Amino acid sequence: MRQLRILKSVLDERSVSRAAAAHGLSQPAVSLTLRRLRGLTGDPLLVRGGGSLVRTERGEDVAVLIDRILSDVDHLVGRETDFDPFTSERHVRIVAATSLGPYLLPQLVKSLRAAAPNMVLEVSPMPSAAALDGLLESGEADLVLGHRELPGRDLRSEELMDCEVVCMVDRAHPAAGAGRISMAHYLRLEHLSPNPPHASMASPIDGRLAELGLARSIRAAVSEYALVPFILSQSDLVFTSARPFADYLARFGDFSVVGAPEEFGRMRFFMLWHERAHHSNFGAWLRRFVKDVLREAHVPPG
Repeated sequence: MRQLRILKSVLDERSVSRAAAAHGLSQPAVSLTLRRLRGLTGDPLLVRGGGSLVRTERGEDVAVLIDRILSDVDHLVGRETDFDPFTSERHVRIVAATSLGPYLLPQLVKSLRAAAPNMVLEVSPMPSAAALDGLLESGEADLVLGHRELPGRDLRSEELMDCEVVCMVDRAHPAAGAGRISMAHYLRLEHLSPNPPHASMASPIDGRLAELGLARSIRAAVSEYALVPFILSQSDLVFTSARPFADYLARFGDFSVVGAPEEFGRMRFFMLWHERAHHSNFGAWLRRFVKDVLREAHVPPG
Protein backbone atom coordinates (compact mmCIF):
# COMPACT_ATOMS: atom_id res chain seq x y z
CA MET A 1 0.00 0.00 0.00
CA ARG A 2 2.92 2.32 0.61
CA GLN A 3 3.85 2.11 -3.06
CA LEU A 4 0.33 3.15 -4.03
CA ARG A 5 0.50 6.13 -1.67
CA ILE A 6 3.81 7.18 -3.19
CA LEU A 7 2.37 6.89 -6.69
CA LYS A 8 -0.69 8.89 -5.61
CA SER A 9 1.62 11.68 -4.40
CA VAL A 10 3.57 11.66 -7.67
CA LEU A 11 0.40 11.87 -9.78
CA ASP A 12 -1.23 14.49 -7.55
CA GLU A 13 1.87 16.66 -7.20
CA ARG A 14 3.03 16.09 -10.81
CA SER A 15 6.51 16.08 -9.27
CA VAL A 16 8.90 13.30 -8.29
CA SER A 17 10.90 15.61 -6.01
CA ARG A 18 7.87 16.86 -4.05
CA ALA A 19 6.52 13.31 -3.67
CA ALA A 20 9.92 12.13 -2.47
CA ALA A 21 10.09 14.92 0.12
CA ALA A 22 6.56 14.18 1.34
CA HIS A 23 7.44 10.53 2.00
CA GLY A 24 11.00 11.02 3.21
CA LEU A 25 12.47 9.13 0.26
CA SER A 26 15.18 9.81 -2.29
CA GLN A 27 14.19 11.00 -5.77
CA PRO A 28 15.75 7.89 -7.41
CA ALA A 29 13.60 5.63 -5.22
CA VAL A 30 10.40 7.44 -6.22
CA SER A 31 11.49 7.55 -9.87
CA LEU A 32 11.96 3.75 -9.77
CA THR A 33 8.42 3.28 -8.42
CA LEU A 34 7.04 5.50 -11.18
CA ARG A 35 9.10 3.68 -13.81
CA ARG A 36 7.69 0.32 -12.69
CA LEU A 37 4.12 1.57 -13.00
CA ARG A 38 4.89 3.01 -16.43
CA GLY A 39 6.13 -0.44 -17.45
CA LEU A 40 2.97 -2.11 -16.15
CA THR A 41 0.60 0.32 -17.88
CA GLY A 42 2.62 0.90 -21.04
CA ASP A 43 2.00 4.63 -20.63
CA PRO A 44 4.27 7.50 -19.47
CA LEU A 45 1.49 8.69 -17.07
CA LEU A 46 3.23 12.09 -16.70
CA VAL A 47 4.55 14.12 -19.63
CA ARG A 48 5.94 17.61 -20.16
CA GLY A 49 3.40 20.27 -20.98
CA GLY A 50 3.65 24.04 -20.70
CA GLY A 51 6.87 23.90 -18.70
CA SER A 52 5.60 21.43 -16.12
CA LEU A 53 4.44 17.84 -15.87
CA VAL A 54 0.87 16.97 -16.74
CA ARG A 55 -1.01 13.70 -16.46
CA THR A 56 -1.77 11.72 -19.60
CA GLU A 57 -5.28 10.38 -20.15
CA ARG A 58 -4.14 7.02 -18.79
CA GLY A 59 -2.48 8.88 -15.91
CA GLU A 60 -5.83 10.48 -15.04
CA ASP A 61 -7.49 7.05 -15.04
CA VAL A 62 -4.75 5.55 -12.87
CA ALA A 63 -4.98 8.45 -10.38
CA VAL A 64 -8.73 7.92 -9.99
CA LEU A 65 -8.23 4.16 -9.54
CA ILE A 66 -5.49 4.58 -6.92
CA ASP A 67 -7.62 7.11 -5.05
CA ARG A 68 -10.53 4.66 -5.00
CA ILE A 69 -8.37 1.72 -3.86
CA LEU A 70 -6.76 3.69 -1.02
CA SER A 71 -10.11 5.06 0.12
CA ASP A 72 -11.69 1.60 0.19
CA VAL A 73 -8.72 0.01 1.98
CA ASP A 74 -8.51 2.79 4.57
CA HIS A 75 -12.21 2.42 5.28
CA LEU A 76 -11.95 -1.38 5.47
CA VAL A 77 -9.11 -1.45 8.00
CA GLY A 78 -10.47 1.44 10.05
CA ARG A 79 -7.67 3.81 9.13
CA GLU A 80 -10.19 6.52 8.29
CA THR A 81 -10.90 7.02 11.97
CA ASP A 82 -7.67 9.04 11.91
CA PHE A 83 -8.87 11.29 9.08
CA ASP A 84 -7.47 14.79 9.48
CA PRO A 85 -8.47 17.29 6.77
CA PHE A 86 -5.51 19.56 7.55
CA THR A 87 -2.95 16.88 6.66
CA SER A 88 -5.02 14.91 4.14
CA GLU A 89 -3.85 14.84 0.51
CA ARG A 90 -7.19 13.70 -0.87
CA HIS A 91 -8.25 14.66 -4.37
CA VAL A 92 -11.75 16.05 -3.82
CA ARG A 93 -14.13 15.78 -6.78
CA ILE A 94 -17.40 17.72 -6.73
CA VAL A 95 -19.99 17.90 -9.51
CA ALA A 96 -21.88 21.19 -9.26
CA ALA A 97 -24.75 22.91 -11.01
CA THR A 98 -23.51 25.76 -13.20
CA SER A 99 -25.35 28.38 -11.15
CA LEU A 100 -23.32 27.56 -8.06
CA GLY A 101 -20.03 28.40 -9.78
CA PRO A 102 -19.37 32.14 -9.46
CA TYR A 103 -21.29 32.47 -6.19
CA LEU A 104 -20.05 29.49 -4.17
CA LEU A 105 -16.76 28.26 -5.61
CA PRO A 106 -14.53 31.22 -4.63
CA GLN A 107 -15.62 30.78 -1.01
CA LEU A 108 -15.27 27.00 -1.30
CA VAL A 109 -11.67 27.27 -2.52
CA LYS A 110 -10.79 29.88 0.11
CA SER A 111 -12.20 27.77 2.95
CA LEU A 112 -10.63 24.56 1.67
CA ARG A 113 -7.20 26.20 1.47
CA ALA A 114 -7.54 27.07 5.16
CA ALA A 115 -9.08 23.80 6.40
CA ALA A 116 -7.29 21.33 4.13
CA PRO A 117 -4.28 22.99 2.43
CA ASN A 118 -2.95 19.73 0.96
CA MET A 119 -6.19 18.67 -0.71
CA VAL A 120 -6.75 19.14 -4.42
CA LEU A 121 -10.22 20.34 -5.45
CA GLU A 122 -11.70 19.43 -8.83
CA VAL A 123 -15.13 20.82 -9.75
CA SER A 124 -16.91 19.39 -12.79
CA PRO A 125 -20.05 20.56 -14.61
CA MET A 126 -23.27 18.63 -14.33
CA PRO A 127 -23.50 15.67 -16.75
CA SER A 128 -26.69 13.77 -17.56
CA ALA A 129 -28.74 12.36 -14.68
CA ALA A 130 -27.90 8.85 -15.83
CA ALA A 131 -24.17 9.57 -15.66
CA LEU A 132 -24.33 11.04 -12.15
CA ASP A 133 -25.27 7.75 -10.50
CA GLY A 134 -22.28 6.06 -12.12
CA LEU A 135 -19.86 8.82 -11.12
CA LEU A 136 -20.89 8.58 -7.48
CA GLU A 137 -20.93 4.80 -7.42
CA SER A 138 -17.46 4.52 -8.98
CA GLY A 139 -15.97 7.13 -6.67
CA GLU A 140 -15.13 9.45 -9.57
CA ALA A 141 -17.27 12.06 -7.80
CA ASP A 142 -17.40 12.51 -4.03
CA LEU A 143 -20.38 14.83 -3.96
CA VAL A 144 -23.02 16.32 -6.28
CA LEU A 145 -24.54 19.76 -5.74
CA GLY A 146 -27.57 20.04 -7.98
CA HIS A 147 -31.11 21.28 -8.49
CA ARG A 148 -32.98 18.06 -7.86
CA GLU A 149 -32.98 14.74 -6.09
CA LEU A 150 -32.17 11.86 -8.42
CA PRO A 151 -33.69 8.40 -8.56
CA GLY A 152 -31.10 5.87 -7.53
CA ARG A 153 -31.41 2.98 -5.14
CA ASP A 154 -28.01 3.69 -3.55
CA LEU A 155 -28.06 7.49 -3.54
CA ARG A 156 -28.60 9.67 -0.49
CA SER A 157 -29.56 13.32 -0.55
CA GLU A 158 -30.05 16.32 1.68
CA GLU A 159 -31.69 19.62 0.79
CA LEU A 160 -29.24 22.48 1.12
CA MET A 161 -31.51 25.45 0.45
CA ASP A 162 -34.50 26.70 -1.48
CA CYS A 163 -34.58 30.11 -3.09
CA GLU A 164 -36.90 32.56 -4.80
CA VAL A 165 -36.77 32.44 -8.61
CA VAL A 166 -36.06 35.83 -10.17
CA CYS A 167 -35.32 37.44 -13.53
CA MET A 168 -32.25 39.56 -14.17
CA VAL A 169 -32.30 42.20 -16.93
CA ASP A 170 -30.34 45.24 -17.99
CA ARG A 171 -31.50 48.41 -16.25
CA ALA A 172 -32.73 49.75 -19.63
CA HIS A 173 -34.94 46.69 -20.23
CA PRO A 174 -38.72 47.43 -20.31
CA ALA A 175 -39.24 44.89 -17.49
CA ALA A 176 -36.69 46.54 -15.19
CA GLY A 177 -38.18 47.85 -11.96
CA ALA A 178 -41.24 45.61 -12.10
CA GLY A 179 -42.19 43.92 -8.85
CA ARG A 180 -42.87 40.64 -10.59
CA ILE A 181 -43.28 39.45 -14.18
CA SER A 182 -46.45 37.52 -15.01
CA MET A 183 -46.18 34.22 -16.88
CA ALA A 184 -47.93 35.69 -19.92
CA HIS A 185 -45.41 38.54 -20.02
CA TYR A 186 -42.50 36.16 -19.35
CA LEU A 187 -43.35 33.97 -22.35
CA ARG A 188 -43.42 37.02 -24.64
CA LEU A 189 -39.83 37.91 -23.68
CA GLU A 190 -36.65 36.45 -25.13
CA HIS A 191 -34.24 34.64 -22.86
CA LEU A 192 -30.62 33.84 -22.04
CA SER A 193 -30.11 30.36 -20.59
CA PRO A 194 -27.21 28.26 -19.28
CA ASN A 195 -28.71 25.32 -21.19
CA PRO A 196 -29.17 25.10 -24.98
CA PRO A 197 -32.73 24.47 -26.20
CA HIS A 198 -32.00 20.81 -27.04
CA ALA A 199 -30.94 20.20 -23.41
CA SER A 200 -33.66 22.30 -21.81
CA MET A 201 -34.86 19.54 -19.49
CA ALA A 202 -31.57 19.82 -17.59
CA SER A 203 -32.69 23.30 -16.53
CA PRO A 204 -34.99 23.66 -13.51
CA ILE A 205 -36.61 26.61 -15.31
CA ASP A 206 -37.40 24.84 -18.58
CA GLY A 207 -38.22 21.63 -16.72
CA ARG A 208 -40.88 23.47 -14.73
CA LEU A 209 -42.23 25.14 -17.86
CA ALA A 210 -42.52 21.71 -19.50
CA GLU A 211 -44.52 20.47 -16.50
CA LEU A 212 -46.90 23.37 -17.14
CA GLY A 213 -47.07 22.60 -20.87
CA LEU A 214 -45.21 25.80 -21.70
CA ALA A 215 -41.91 26.79 -23.33
CA ARG A 216 -39.92 30.01 -23.47
CA SER A 217 -37.96 31.54 -26.34
CA ILE A 218 -34.24 30.95 -25.69
CA ARG A 219 -32.19 33.21 -27.99
CA ALA A 220 -28.75 32.59 -26.47
CA ALA A 221 -27.25 29.85 -24.30
CA VAL A 222 -23.94 30.06 -22.40
CA SER A 223 -22.68 27.47 -19.94
CA GLU A 224 -20.44 29.98 -18.14
CA TYR A 225 -22.35 32.11 -15.64
CA ALA A 226 -19.57 34.70 -15.53
CA LEU A 227 -20.56 35.75 -19.06
CA VAL A 228 -24.15 36.54 -18.11
CA PRO A 229 -23.61 40.17 -17.01
CA PHE A 230 -21.65 40.98 -20.17
CA ILE A 231 -24.37 39.57 -22.42
CA LEU A 232 -27.29 41.16 -20.59
CA SER A 233 -25.62 44.58 -20.63
CA GLN A 234 -25.64 44.51 -24.44
CA SER A 235 -28.98 42.84 -25.13
CA ASP A 236 -32.67 42.82 -24.28
CA LEU A 237 -32.54 39.21 -23.04
CA VAL A 238 -33.81 37.94 -19.69
CA PHE A 239 -31.82 35.66 -17.41
CA THR A 240 -33.74 33.54 -14.88
CA SER A 241 -32.07 32.08 -11.81
CA ALA A 242 -32.22 31.75 -8.02
CA ARG A 243 -32.25 34.99 -6.04
CA PRO A 244 -28.77 34.68 -4.38
CA PHE A 245 -27.01 34.06 -7.69
CA ALA A 246 -28.86 36.77 -9.60
CA ASP A 247 -28.19 39.29 -6.81
CA TYR A 248 -24.51 38.30 -6.87
CA LEU A 249 -24.20 38.67 -10.67
CA ALA A 250 -26.11 41.96 -10.63
CA ARG A 251 -23.25 43.50 -8.64
CA PHE A 252 -21.15 43.50 -11.80
CA GLY A 253 -23.20 46.03 -13.76
CA ASP A 254 -26.30 48.18 -13.94
CA PHE A 255 -28.97 45.49 -13.71
CA SER A 256 -32.45 45.03 -12.31
CA VAL A 257 -33.57 41.86 -10.51
CA VAL A 258 -37.34 41.30 -10.54
CA GLY A 259 -39.59 38.51 -9.39
CA ALA A 260 -40.19 35.64 -11.83
CA PRO A 261 -43.68 34.25 -12.48
CA GLU A 262 -45.18 32.72 -9.35
CA GLU A 263 -45.79 29.46 -11.23
CA PHE A 264 -42.09 28.62 -10.96
CA GLY A 265 -42.35 28.19 -7.22
CA ARG A 266 -38.98 28.04 -5.47
CA MET A 267 -35.69 26.64 -6.75
CA ARG A 268 -34.29 23.92 -4.52
CA PHE A 269 -30.68 22.74 -4.24
CA PHE A 270 -29.61 19.31 -3.05
CA MET A 271 -26.44 17.59 -1.98
CA LEU A 272 -26.18 13.99 -3.23
CA TRP A 273 -23.75 11.21 -2.39
CA HIS A 274 -23.54 7.45 -2.78
CA GLU A 275 -24.29 4.92 -0.06
CA ARG A 276 -20.69 3.69 -0.33
CA ALA A 277 -19.50 7.04 1.07
CA HIS A 278 -22.20 7.52 3.69
CA HIS A 279 -20.20 6.06 6.59
CA SER A 280 -16.88 7.46 5.43
CA ASN A 281 -15.34 9.96 7.84
CA PHE A 282 -14.02 11.90 4.85
CA GLY A 283 -17.47 11.93 3.24
CA ALA A 284 -19.13 13.11 6.46
CA TRP A 285 -16.51 15.84 6.84
CA LEU A 286 -16.94 16.98 3.23
CA ARG A 287 -20.71 17.26 3.57
CA ARG A 288 -20.38 19.31 6.78
CA PHE A 289 -17.72 21.46 5.15
CA VAL A 290 -19.91 22.30 2.13
CA LYS A 291 -22.84 23.22 4.37
CA ASP A 292 -20.60 25.45 6.47
CA VAL A 293 -19.32 27.19 3.33
CA LEU A 294 -22.88 27.85 2.20
CA ARG A 295 -23.61 29.48 5.53
CA GLU A 296 -20.48 31.60 5.22
CA ALA A 297 -21.61 32.68 1.76
CA HIS A 298 -24.75 34.09 3.43
CA VAL A 299 -27.21 32.11 1.32
CA PRO A 300 -30.67 32.74 2.82
CA PRO A 301 -32.45 29.57 4.00
CA GLY A 302 -35.56 30.39 2.05
